[in-house]
Amino acid sequence: MTVMGVLTVAVVLPAVAQELKAPKISGLVNARYAWSDKEDATHGFDIRRVRLAADGVLSDKVDYKFQAEYETSVKVIDAYLRWKIAPEVNVQIGEYKVQYSQETLYGPATWITIENPTAVARLNGYNDLSGLKANGRDVGVTLYGDLLNKVVSYRIGVFNGNGINTKDDNDKKDFAGLLWVRPLKELAFSIGHYQGVYGAKDSGTHVRIRNSAGVEYKDDKLTVRGEYLNGNTAGQKSDGAYATVAYWVSKAVQPLLSIDYFKADRDGDEKQWNYQVGVNVIPVKKLRIQAAYTYTNNKVAKDVNQFETQFILQF
Repeated sequence: MTVMGVLTVAVVLPAVAQELKAPKISGLVNARYAWSDKEDATHGFDIRRVRLAADGVLSDKVDYKFQAEYETSVKVIDAYLRWKIAPEVNVQIGEYKVQYSQETLYGPATWITIENPTAVARLNGYNDLSGLKANGRDVGVTLYGDLLNKVVSYRIGVFNGNGINTKDDNDKKDFAGLLWVRPLKELAFSIGHYQGVYGAKDSGTHVRIRNSAGVEYKDDKLTVRGEYLNGNTAGQKSDGAYATVAYWVSKAVQPLLSIDYFKADRDGDEKQWNYQVGVNVIPVKKLRIQAAYTYTNNKVAKDVNQFETQFILQF
């Protein structure tokens, strides 16, 4: 090797090594106690979720994330690359949350309530009416960005439609989009849409359509969040909504009130209302303790009382 070659290697390798920093390792442990007077309910403690994540950068324009979760088995819930072209246009590819509801902008460590609102869970890929149970995630590619000095933000993506780490089993790709507008720093309005099909090509596919419209006000003390969602699942039309109010009475204590309803089939009689009162406590940084009482009123089934408490420890 020439002297020039040695000098080039000596200069380039340290620069590459400096740029390819070791990923940041993080995670959380979520333990819970639940009690309910529902007839088939079981009461007691469980480790609800354990997550381990690695975030890193490949350059000033490219970063990545891997995240695995353990509930009853280990599964990869995030595995993606992001190419940050400009504030207005960026690309994300891999497995991650499909965003067509404002609630998907949040995760377990930042949810105000212990559980997702019923409409979000049933129409957003968590315990979906279509049978999909995928933590709200899928495999695909998304364009996203901020416009007009972050007054307008958007996400537009194309996905398999089959959930976590699963190949498509039909010839159709699913579309998901979320647009939100912030006229004030504290205030945001959102509108979202999901259009797709599910089911294997050989056995027949079914339509899966979702719409959302939400609003959120959030300052240092007060959070008010609400959203309406509807869906068409193989011809079955559903809708639901939620509204949550929470207020930090101190730096560590946040009482909350929440109400949500869901009707799985507009043509059916069953309609569920949930009324919740709870509190979030952060005694020390990265430790979140939550407790909530929920009364569920169902037009068809027996009414249910439920109490839950959990802690989420981040590291």
